[in-house]
Amino acid sequence: MNSHLKEINETYLEHMHFAQKCGWRMVIAGLACVIHSIIPNIFASTASNALRILNQEIIDRRNKDKA
Repeated sequence: MNSHLKEINETYLEHMHFAQKCGWRMVIAGLACVIHSIIPNIFASTASNALRILNQEIIDRRNKDKA
Protein backbone atom coordinates (compact mmCIF):
# COMPACT_ATOMS: atom_id res chain seq x y z
CA MET A 1 0.00 0.00 0.00
CA ASN A 2 2.69 2.50 0.97
CA SER A 3 4.58 1.96 -2.27
CA HIS A 4 1.55 3.09 -4.29
CA LEU A 5 1.12 6.19 -2.13
CA LYS A 6 4.82 7.03 -2.47
CA GLU A 7 4.64 6.41 -6.19
CA ILE A 8 1.85 8.97 -6.59
CA ASN A 9 3.20 11.26 -3.86
CA GLU A 10 -0.01 11.41 -1.81
CA THR A 11 -0.96 10.80 1.77
CA TYR A 12 -3.49 8.11 2.61
CA LEU A 13 -6.22 10.71 3.17
CA GLU A 14 -5.44 12.61 -0.04
CA HIS A 15 -5.60 9.39 -2.00
CA MET A 16 -8.79 8.24 -0.26
CA HIS A 17 -10.52 11.57 -0.95
CA PHE A 18 -9.61 11.61 -4.64
CA ALA A 19 -10.40 7.93 -5.18
CA GLN A 20 -13.79 8.23 -3.51
CA LYS A 21 -14.58 11.37 -5.49
CA CYS A 22 -13.69 9.53 -8.70
CA GLY A 23 -15.68 6.48 -7.70
CA TRP A 24 -18.84 8.39 -6.91
CA ARG A 25 -18.60 10.40 -10.10
CA MET A 26 -18.31 7.15 -12.07
CA VAL A 27 -21.31 5.68 -10.24
CA ILE A 28 -23.40 8.74 -11.07
CA ALA A 29 -22.21 8.73 -14.68
CA GLY A 30 -23.08 5.03 -14.88
CA LEU A 31 -26.58 5.67 -13.58
CA ALA A 32 -26.97 8.42 -16.18
CA CYS A 33 -25.96 5.87 -18.85
CA VAL A 34 -28.56 3.37 -17.64
CA ILE A 35 -31.28 6.02 -17.62
CA HIS A 36 -30.15 7.24 -21.04
CA SER A 37 -30.42 3.70 -22.40
CA ILE A 38 -34.09 3.66 -21.41
CA ILE A 39 -34.92 7.28 -22.29
CA PRO A 40 -32.48 8.35 -25.03
CA ASN A 41 -33.53 12.00 -24.99
CA ILE A 42 -32.07 12.63 -21.53
CA PHE A 43 -28.50 12.51 -20.26
CA ALA A 44 -27.23 12.27 -23.85
CA SER A 45 -23.74 13.47 -22.98
CA THR A 46 -23.69 13.34 -19.18
CA ALA A 47 -21.54 10.22 -18.84
CA SER A 48 -19.11 11.05 -21.64
CA ASN A 49 -18.63 14.58 -20.26
CA ALA A 50 -18.07 13.22 -16.74
CA LEU A 51 -15.48 10.72 -17.99
CA ARG A 52 -13.72 13.35 -20.10
CA ILE A 53 -13.44 15.67 -17.08
CA LEU A 54 -12.34 12.85 -14.79
CA ASN A 55 -9.69 11.71 -17.27
CA GLN A 56 -8.31 15.25 -17.52
CA GLU A 57 -8.18 15.55 -13.72
CA ILE A 58 -6.21 12.31 -13.50
CA ILE A 59 -3.80 13.49 -16.21
CA ASP A 60 -3.36 16.84 -14.43
CA ARG A 61 -2.61 15.08 -11.12
CA ARG A 62 0.05 12.91 -12.78
CA ASN A 63 1.64 15.92 -14.45
CA LYS A 64 1.60 17.88 -11.16
CA ASP A 65 3.87 15.27 -9.62
CA LYS A 66 6.30 15.42 -12.56
CA ALA A 67 6.63 19.22 -12.43
